[in-house]
Order: sequence, then structure tokens, then C-alpha cells
Amino acid sequence: MNRLHNKVAVITGGASGIGAAVARLFVAEGARVMACDIQDPLDTELARLLQEKPESVRFSRCDASNEAQVSATVAATLAAFDAPISAAVACAGVPGQGSDIDLAVEEWDRIMAINARGVWLLTKHVLPSMIAGGGGSITNISSAYGCVGAPGFAAYCASKGAVRTFTKSTAIEHARQGVRANSIHPGVIETPMLQGIFDRSGDPDATREAFSAQQPNGFNGAPEDIAWGCVYLASDEARFVNGIELPIDGGLLAG
Repeated sequence: MNRLHNKVAVITGGASGIGAAVARLFVAEGARVMACDIQDPLDTELARLLQEKPESVRFSRCDASNEAQVSATVAATLAAFDAPISAAVACAGVPGQGSDIDLAVEEWDRIMAINARGVWLLTKHVLPSMIAGGGGSITNISSAYGCVGAPGFAAYCASKGAVRTFTKSTAIEHARQGVRANSIHPGVIETPMLQGIFDRSGDPDATREAFSAQQPNGFNGAPEDIAWGCVYLASDEARFVNGIELPIDGGLLAG
């Protein structure tokens, strides 16, 4: 407990899935958290915390790809907690299926705007507070598909690969200012986003089995599996960890 005591964090994509799990665990570990998302909280436990612990967790409606909204969320975080931001976790993302031949320009731009531009915007707007406060930790959620390619996920792979290398650039550029930046690369994680892929497939059970079959251990991960990695990277335990890509994927990338 209290691994994140006195830290102030901003988490995009915080309404459900990985983002909500990160917000809940950060609060449990002593952080003060601004969770934000384009939709209202869907995670019932996070919704309860918002009611019961407003001194520890707040929520802001925010489109992660919209600079004005990201800037406003960062400003609201500073006003709510009256302390510099010391941790940021970029969880907002969309799946984006389609081959490189068939993908429409508009769909490519939408996926890149949320998955890649959104990560940059959060970094851009939390950095001044982190630097002024003596440093901090930025954790960007990429994907196993940010390290390898996959058929039918052209824009998704491109966007998550961009997150991977952008994070390394941030790590190098701001290391002397006390800011660490790392990316996490989940495997198949049971989230509402993944469920949406199953539901749109025409045969959700078969699609779930196909995704699970990619995992060497034969089962999918939970949002908390990723969230614990975020806790570690935001904590002082990770003070010498900078610029890494951390797979939390059940061994998916080991094959």
C-alpha cells in the first residue's frame, strides 16, 4: 500500500477497461487521480470511488485526440489537487480493424488520432507540470501489435508502433529533467474494447477462442494485469526504469 503516496496522476481512457483499473489501483496505492474519457464511467467500482472519495479521484469528460480538451483536463487536475502532476497514463485507444488495401483514409486518420495523437497530447500537456515539479512518470499503453505486425490491423499496428517509438523519444529528451517515459504492450486483455471485436465478428465465441489461442498460456489477461505494471512504472521503485517497452502479454511476444 501507498506505493504512490502523494503522487498526482492523469489517466486517459479511464471510463472502463485498463484505464479504469489503473485509476482504481492508483487510488488504492495512495495517488490522487484525474480519470478522463470521452464517455462517462462504465466501471462500477470506479463510479463508487468517485462518489465516496472525491478527495482522491475525480473524473473529466475528455476526447484524448482533442488538444483543447486535454489541456483543460490537465488544468482541472492541477486545480483539483493543488499539486504538480507526477504521473500520467495514456490508456485511451480504439481497436481499428481493416487491411491496408481496404482501409478508408477517414478510418486511418481516426485510429491514428486517438491511439497516437492522443498519447502525444497527454505527454505535451503534462510535461510542463512534471518538469516544474522536479520530474514524473509517463506510461503509454501500446500493444503487443505495436512490436509485431498482424493481418487485418494495419492502422492499429501503425498507431501502436508509433506509441512505442514516441515513448522512447520522450524518455531520451526529458531524462535530465527527471521525467521517465515507458510503454506497456498488452497481449489479449478482456476489456469492453475486446468484447466489441468479438460482438462484431459474427461468431463471438469462436473469435474469443481464436484470440485466446494466440496466448501461450491459453487464456486472456485482465485489466488489472496491466494496471499493476502501471503502478510499478509510476512508483519510485522504477526510478531507474526509462525508455523501456514492457510486454504484459502472457508470453505472446516470446514466440
